Amino acid sequence: MPSFTNSPTAIWETVRRLLDENDRSWRFTRKGDKRPGYDIEASVSAKRRIRADKQEAATERSLARARERSNRYRPLPGQSIADRMLRAMQPGAWYGMGDIARMAGVDRSARTKVHQVLLRRRWIEKAGNPAYRGRLDPWQIMRGMEPEPQHLYRLTEAGLKVKAAHFV
Repeated sequence: MPSFTNSPTAIWETVRRLLDENDRSWRFTRKGDKRPGYDIEASVSAKRRIRADKQEAATERSLARARERSNRYRPLPGQSIADRMLRAMQPGAWYGMGDIARMAGVDRSARTKVHQVLLRRRWIEKAGNPAYRGRLDPWQIMRGMEPEPQHLYRLTEAGLKVKAAHFV
């Protein structure tokens, strides 16, 4: 029988440490790097936060370049459909897409600006409507029932800042 190079107590301590769920010192993240789980989780969350910050900064840079390119074609603040929609919305109030279009004085085809512009720029947020009960059939509409919108929208902090900067 071969002799042990490690003492039996050292082997027992290693097994006990591996069975302990709170002890994450055994986890190898890189060759030769032993870090506890809380350190790894902090590192991963920091990487996610940095990635989100970089993405937001890149979005701002691309929007600035787009504004710069289209300045000669861009209408004055308050003249575009998206600007009129933003100006019509009140802080804290929830609106359907059709309501926003009616308040801005545009037809049905311009409702897509809510998704194309306002949501993409994060000026508004979208939530499900608890009063939505599905589509109405033609008989219900002929009886005078009003369909509830499936989604509701309201201004975000970024939308309030843009609104305050351009339309005060």
